[in-house]
Amino acid sequence: MLTLALPVAATAQNAAPISGFVIDARGSLINFGQDAELAARRGLDPTQLPPWGWTGVELGAHVYPLRLGPVTFGVGGAMHLGRATRHPGEDDPDPDAPAVKTRFVAYSPQLSFNFGHRMGWSYLSGGVGTSRMTVYADEGSRPDQPRAKTLNYGGGARWFVSPRLAFALDLRVFAINAVPQTGEQIGSPRMTRYAFSVGASFR
Repeated sequence: MLTLALPVAATAQNAAPISGFVIDARGSLINFGQDAELAARRGLDPTQLPPWGWTGVELGAHVYPLRLGPVTFGVGGAMHLGRATRHPGEDDPDPDAPAVKTRFVAYSPQLSFNFGHRMGWSYLSGGVGTSRMTVYADEGSRPDQPRAKTLNYGGGARWFVSPRLAFALDLRVFAINAVPQTGEQIGSPRMTRYAFSVGASFR
């Protein structure tokens, strides 16, 4: 009798609806690109820019207050941090030039549409927040870069390996508005950047 009851209990647990909240902590890979206009406004060549950020971090939190049919609606947000440095190589026009650094910070409110059950689900999400992408030659000081209105959208999934811990991944697109140049403050063109993150979710 116990043997027959176990599969039924496990199925019932897995089929429970998505509810409560999750907290995300993930490492990420960010596509910084080598935008010609972005580089030119800073007196740089596009090849001097670091194209990828390998040491990004994404932190987020989401709650799930409403379910309609197969869809559970979530509300939350995430903070994305990324950085990269490119040092000139022997084949560069000026091997003695200073290193070029890129710093990216995004705050992304999100509304999500979630599909699945309490022990595993996929989602699509998006929202409008802000971001700051600073690119500069490392010559002693980091310039002040204004924040830009940024649309974020993407999707991902969470698979719970225990009642409180999940493996999680996310693919996110950041559509960054142009920043006009004002006085000594350097502007930036309209850009689209991508981030892929993998890590854990907790509840």
